[in-house]
Formats: sequence, C-alpha cells, structure tokens
Amino acid sequence: MENPPYTVVSDVSMVETTVNKSRFIGVTFPVENVEQVKEALGSLKKSNKDAKHIAYAYLIGSDYAIARNNDDGEPAGSAGAPIYQAIKDKRVTNVLVAVVRYFGGIELGKSKLTRVYNAAAANALANARKNKMVYCNIYKICVSYSDYAVFGKIQQQNNFPVLERDIATQSMPITLCAIPADKADKAIEEMRVKFKDTSQIIKVRSEYYKFAEDYQ
Repeated sequence: MENPPYTVVSDVSMVETTVNKSRFIGVTFPVENVEQVKEALGSLKKSNKDAKHIAYAYLIGSDYAIARNNDDGEPAGSAGAPIYQAIKDKRVTNVLVAVVRYFGGIELGKSKLTRVYNAAAANALANARKNKMVYCNIYKICVSYSDYAVFGKIQQQNNFPVLERDIATQSMPITLCAIPADKADKAIEEMRVKFKDTSQIIKVRSEYYKFAEDYQ
C-alpha cells in the first residue's frame, strides 16, 4: 500500500513502578527528528540528576527508518533493547521512550532487568495518547450557500477534518478539508452529484493528517 497509515505517540506520558527498592520511571515523548530526541533527553537528565541510569530507545519516520537504543550503563542489551522492543510491539513511531532508574541497592540480574525495562516502557506507551497519521488529499471546496448544508452533512457523516473555513467574506463559502486519499474519489463524486448549484472542488496538496487512533 502506497503511503500507508501509521501510529504516533502524541503526548508526554509517565508511569512509575518500584522493583526491589529501585524506582523505574517510564516516560514517552513525541519526537519528529533526532534533535528533538536530544532536547528531550537533556531535559530529562536535568530533572533527574540523582538517577543511576536513563536508558532509552527511539523510532522515527513513517517508514520507521531512524532507530537507536542506549543502555546508559546497564548490562549490555538489558535496557535499551527491551525498551525498543516495547516500541515495536506497540507499532508506533515518532517516539522516544526513556526509563529512568533510581537504584535501590539490590541487583536484579540481567534477565529480570530486561523484563523490568520492557514492562516500564510498555506501561508508559500504553498510558500515552496516540493518533493515527492518514495520507490525505487536501481540497479547497467552494459551494453556494444553498449547498453548504449538503456539504456539511457529507463532511459530518464521513468525519473529514476541516482545516479552514470562511463563510463570511466570500461570495461562496470556502472550506479547506482533508479527505483520506483512499476515500477521496468516492467522497468528491458524492459531493458533485448532490450539489445543486455551481461549486468548485480543487485539490490543493496531499499530506499526512492526524486522526483518532481508532480511525478505520
């Protein structure tokens, strides 16, 4: 499928657990590039100066092309890799997940440590708000006032996002609307059939647009 949808984390989420007196704080950050990853990690380290470790992993891009993980001093493969696995399991991208560890004095062993880091990351991801990014055609739609209610009904029935609306300063109301590309032809044809007066439907561009996570 060309330009398939993908899911992103849309807010910062934090979940804390305690295991054998060590505190593990899983934190998610929405990120779109490596520079934002560095900024988020810098802020996290500044606010957790007494933490023993801040392991992390990130995945960026609609094609999942940019990825990295870091154990931050934990045994090799026991922290960064299980955090990254949690991201893959949730099938999200454009996300940084960090797990802050305040050491409680009891060694956990690599096997248990791996499970704890994975669970901390998974819990933070589960708690985070998510959105589905859907490839859309953006249309400029100009209709007569008599057809405006018809357009509004079609838009509401299909739940197409309205990006801009101008009904006061033009001879005909103008709406900028995002329609998922795989549904665009059918939707535009429906509009043309139902509009009674002169209308203009102009494709402006195509781009990804943010929908609810459960969008089908």
